[in-house]
Amino acid sequence: MKQGALVSLVTLSGEFLGKWVKEENGNITLDNPRMLVNTPDGKVGFARGVCMTGTENTKQAMFYSGGVVLVTETNPEFSSAYTEAVTGLAVPTGKVII
Repeated sequence: MKQGALVSLVTLSGEFLGKWVKEENGNITLDNPRMLVNTPDGKVGFARGVCMTGTENTKQAMFYSGGVVLVTETNPEFSSAYTEAVTGLAVPTGKVII
């Protein structure tokens, strides 16, 4: 993976989105990781971090690669939602004239 690419990381404990930093010594490091969660109305949303007891809006997390099922690029719809969740900036969809 290319450094800075937004990736989806599927683990045995859940699915995470974050910006790829590196894979080193059996660990994968992501910047601004967010865990995907189900909302009460049956939709998908982002947790404010990677676990219930961790810090809110974690800046970086390291995942043991033995618990990772797969890593792939994130689709555009989730990329836009992630950007909005992390930065607060809404990403326009479709063709937009600025």
